[in-house]
Amino acid sequence: MWVRSRYTSELAVLAAWVSLLIPWNVTYHTSATVQEAPAAEGTMFVLRFALFELQLREETVTAGNIQIGNFAEFLEAQYAGTNLFGGVYLTSPPTSASFYEGTLSQASLLWTVAAVAFALAVVLSLGLYFRTEATSARLPVSEVRVMGGLLGVATLAICGSSYLYFQERDIVGIPIPVGVIVIGALAAVLLATKEVPERADEK
Repeated sequence: MWVRSRYTSELAVLAAWVSLLIPWNVTYHTSATVQEAPAAEGTMFVLRFALFELQLREETVTAGNIQIGNFAEFLEAQYAGTNLFGGVYLTSPPTSASFYEGTLSQASLLWTVAAVAFALAVVLSLGLYFRTEATSARLPVSEVRVMGGLLGVATLAICGSSYLYFQERDIVGIPIPVGVIVIGALAAVLLATKEVPERADEK
């Protein structure tokens, strides 16, 4: 893909912010207590973004005399997350990595690697937006190559993370890697982009 030199910074900035704002993983999961409250179940809708995970938890009672508070505690013991309000919870990649064990911890570690790459991409995008020429001058290669590399690393990490989350789908639900495809496509476009020098009559 050929892009005029004047638009390369805009392309890199746009790719970074789309990658930051789109959820790379979406999950819907239903769990139930087995011993103390067999008639209680909870559903979780999870949106994993570049730097954080947003959970929407709903506790319900299907039958019997069961206290909702006990099941809410059950969910809190099973899943990482800090309650913001109501049934809305928030967690981060490092917090998840330290909370879980085994495969889920490894998945969160890969997500942490991706989060670092995403954070660097955002820092680069801010530099390109506010101080375009100075930032571009400090880069060893063009800004689209650097941004493409960062998003490429992030894509590989969240691909691995999605695979590991799928291995534990009975616990966390089936991950749908919606944003992984978009972010990967952006990385590929940036890495394949070639700059076209400005013509004198276009400057």
